[in-house]
Amino acid sequence: MRRTVKLKPDKYMENTMHKVTLKTVFLILGLTACGIAAAGGRGNPGPLAPWVVKTSVDAKEKVLIVTGQHFGAAAPTVMLSGQVLEVKRFSENEVVASLPHRLAPATYGVTVTTNGVRNRVTSNLFSTTLAGH
Repeated sequence: MRRTVKLKPDKYMENTMHKVTLKTVFLILGLTACGIAAAGGRGNPGPLAPWVVKTSVDAKEKVLIVTGQHFGAAAPTVMLSGQVLEVKRFSENEVVASLPHRLAPATYGVTVTTNGVRNRVTSNLFSTTLAGH
């Protein structure tokens, strides 16, 4: 004949497990709030990469207008098929850069590189077609 015995949970163990669980939760929340990833500990991944959404040309001013996101607080570098352009003005979402003289009508690659304190981040490659001016 088998006899089943019901055990009452030990209150001390129950309270201890509850405290350990709460401490773990608070530790994870604290580490996450400080920017430290719980798995890997790498912290803040750095600045967001700039993203070019569209380009346009102001033929009168002879400038390339690049519209997008995350262009940063410092002047970014704008490249037109490998040639660095002079940035005239910029904001977080728009960069205006001078176009080179005697630019042949063609399709060019455009990239924006932000100059962060710790590292540089380059945007997606964006194609723009320019008419001669």
